[in-house]
Amino acid sequence: MTWTRDNVRAELIEVLKGHAPGDVEVTDGSHLVGDLSIDSLGVMEVLADLEDKFKLTIPDDALREVETVGDVAKAIETRLQSDGRLAG
Repeated sequence: MTWTRDNVRAELIEVLKGHAPGDVEVTDGSHLVGDLSIDSLGVMEVLADLEDKFKLTIPDDALREVETVGDVAKAIETRLQSDGRLAG
């Protein structure tokens, strides 16, 4: 499947909504820990869900560089692009 940046962000937000408490608004600028209250175990669960959703492997060390939803989206887009699965 070929993804677009818009598809990636929309799917990412849906995955994160499933892990964030209540009806917290999820935006590109949302911090995973501070705004979405996702702890380290939650991050690992999100990672597994994203790997399944996008059919890719995200190395654990890539998580050290992400703080916001936008950071996660960029990491996914970079991997999809290197696999030739990101349009545009």
